[in-house]
Amino acid sequence: MTVPATETYSPDPNILERSFAAHLARHSVATGTEDRPGRVRRISRVTRWCIGLSALAGIVSGGLIGGGEIWMRQGLFDGMEDVGWREALPYWTAFYAFAGVVSAVEIVLLYALALSGIARVAWHAGLPLARGDGRGLLAHGLARAGLEFPNPQVTVHGIDPYAHVSKWKLAALNLAYKLKVGVSSFILRVFLRRVAARMAIRGMVPLLAGPLYAVWNAFIVWRIMTEARLRTLGPFAVDNLIAAHFRDAGTLGDTEKDVILHAAGEMLTRGRDAHPNQVYLMTRLCDALERGGDIALDWNATRRHLPGLDAAGRTRLLDLMTLSCVIGARIHREQTALLRGVCRDFGATLHEDRVRDLRKALRRGHQLTARDLSGARSDADPAAA
Repeated sequence: MTVPATETYSPDPNILERSFAAHLARHSVATGTEDRPGRVRRISRVTRWCIGLSALAGIVSGGLIGGGEIWMRQGLFDGMEDVGWREALPYWTAFYAFAGVVSAVEIVLLYALALSGIARVAWHAGLPLARGDGRGLLAHGLARAGLEFPNPQVTVHGIDPYAHVSKWKLAALNLAYKLKVGVSSFILRVFLRRVAARMAIRGMVPLLAGPLYAVWNAFIVWRIMTEARLRTLGPFAVDNLIAAHFRDAGTLGDTEKDVILHAAGEMLTRGRDAHPNQVYLMTRLCDALERGGDIALDWNATRRHLPGLDAAGRTRLLDLMTLSCVIGARIHREQTALLRGVCRDFGATLHEDRVRDLRKALRRGHQLTARDLSGARSDADPAAA
């Protein structure tokens, strides 16, 4: 029996991921009747607070480190003149140990701030994480976003999202994820100490530490919160698509069901990532189409059935592929190439700028509808094909 993708999405979660996913599940709420604009405003407010507090943490951290260096140079060593490296070594060792502790505390605080912000974003959005696919997929996906863990290398209903990614690239990406925050912050500090210190602003480096750390921290948390918002709001867009096009999916023919599932699976592999939004889309589709088991993906063979779709089927397929394009980690060029080709098969024209606008609108909190998805193309009338 095939294990559902939502149960294998985090096959080996560590204690941090398990703890935060459980925390999200405990504190999540079911989607209520509160107006969506109010939810979006609160989510934006939480995001701004998180970014602002992260910048403040950078200012404090940079101020402590920069102030400590100024004190050592001017107070302890009187400008560092006529001080040999042997005499200064014990003091600089103590200083860098102090800077290391400050930096470590700062990084921990950044993660705690991001995770707290994600919990509040999920709560304000009304994302149900304690039931159904939520805890096994969405909660772990949000936890991984906050911890900046890579998406797990799992198969989704028999489809390998990383089928077109080389093993060495996967290993490099995993290493980059693990080193992202800590090492990137360390590199910034090395740059300040080794590069900027050799420039004309040498004496200003300690004073610049606070603002530079603030900007870097704000960027890190902005990146985390942006991805978290996408993972929070993406499932609602998927639910809207299912409600608009697949409410009576049981009446569809087997051929059309195969085309839909293979198109969604091909978009997943071309995105080259097991993004939780993409996994959620595949799971909802399989449930709506009442298809269990693995999918033997063969898009080249399935594509021959496209001319047999009626007008509603063509709209349904294009809307599905458009949504699949915008809910992942990024819009991959191979995804847009596939969508553009299918649009051409149906006599439609894809407007890639509108697809990018849909992604921006989703992250801003706009509730994507079937009309929005259809607006990304023109001349989609099957009669014109």
